[in-house]
Amino acid sequence: MQDFIFKLNKWMFATVLVFLTQGMAYAQLGAGTVSFVIGDANVSTALTPDQAIHRGDQIAAGQIILTGANGHVHLKMIDGAFVSIRPMSRFRIEEYKYDAENPKDSRVKFTLESGTVRSITGKAGQSAKQSFRLNTPLAAIGIRGTDFVVQAGADVTRVMVQSGAIVMTPLNKECLFAELGPCNSNAARVLTSAMRDAYLELRNRKEAPILVPAAKSLNSPNLLSPPRPEEPAVDKANKGSNSSATENGQDNAQSVAVATVKSHVDALVKDAKPPEIAPDKITQGPPPVALPTAPARIWWGRWAIAEDEGRSFNSVNTSDREVTISNVVFGMLREKGEAFVPSSGVAKFSLAESESYLLNPDRSLTVANITDPKLTIDFGRKKFDTSLIVNVKGLVPTEIRATGEITLQGLFMSETTSPETILAGSLSKSADQAGFIFQRTTSGGIVTGATRWVQ
Repeated sequence: MQDFIFKLNKWMFATVLVFLTQGMAYAQLGAGTVSFVIGDANVSTALTPDQAIHRGDQIAAGQIILTGANGHVHLKMIDGAFVSIRPMSRFRIEEYKYDAENPKDSRVKFTLESGTVRSITGKAGQSAKQSFRLNTPLAAIGIRGTDFVVQAGADVTRVMVQSGAIVMTPLNKECLFAELGPCNSNAARVLTSAMRDAYLELRNRKEAPILVPAAKSLNSPNLLSPPRPEEPAVDKANKGSNSSATENGQDNAQSVAVATVKSHVDALVKDAKPPEIAPDKITQGPPPVALPTAPARIWWGRWAIAEDEGRSFNSVNTSDREVTISNVVFGMLREKGEAFVPSSGVAKFSLAESESYLLNPDRSLTVANITDPKLTIDFGRKKFDTSLIVNVKGLVPTEIRATGEITLQGLFMSETTSPETILAGSLSKSADQAGFIFQRTTSGGIVTGATRWVQ
């Protein structure tokens, strides 16, 4: 009997030691601190029950944060990142490793099982974009140095971008839940803050996310679950940093309002499958005008394409380039690296190359061409002004006009456009080239195109 008791005590001691060791290791995985909490909010792990969460609590990898109907939790992460978990959410911190000495070795992984979360990238995400991932039940979201809001459920995921850019891809055999970083399959879609008032939406059993413009954004994440004023203000200059997040996460911030964008995509683009160009579906338009070319610093490709027609997005998406903007047909990239935007001078750009189509109601593409192109950039005022004419056989020529702001990252943010038009793009890293994607809804379909300009 004594021998049995001795063995039992020995086993209990070993078990306690294991739990203590695991607890010490768990404590060393500190990811951040609760900077604000209000309402019904709890924290748990796979091994522990729910318990109330309080301001000042340490948060670690492996923990799940749950909020009730009136619950808000703000986290200040160890690398300066900010996370807001809004009401009726279930958010898991899968992994949070920040290596201050080697920031590129950092790893960040979240899972939003349900609800709404806002994430402002910190030093880990900025330095190791290829090792940042936020998963939902349907989608994988990667970043480009970002402030974004995600709303997720069992059958839908929506994401809007307030600064920087994200890549959203359906989870499938080409984009695995267990991976890190953005997925680069044909179903990947990019959204940048140049279209801040629009959002990407992925519904269950759909092949790719679709763009929902602001004019139709009744289910925008910020409308379904509005932020509290304690959240950091949206960086209106689109600087892509988290400098507005204070130590306690409580700036004198204003609520994020979803404004009305001046244009929208017509209901023709209802299904998420990108259009494919089959040779028998192409109707030749006027021949393209021969234009002088310069070595490209901006590129684009089509999301889905016939093998013998032009360039696919994957063929131009190389490791030394970054995605800046996309729509249902095109994805545009530029050289990686911090952009230089001159502080003075006015430059007139010439169109170096372009590709344009009419997206028909049956989702076939009719070739178009561009005439009368103009682009002027006032670097001193950080403003651009552009116009062009799209010509499609059998249709009245379509004018595309836009004026707006050039951000500190060299992104085009339209303020005024032609009716029913969306236009967004960027400067090259050295600001000697520019590129943008446009689309305009017409009675015959959607006119869309991609352009590259040189000084």
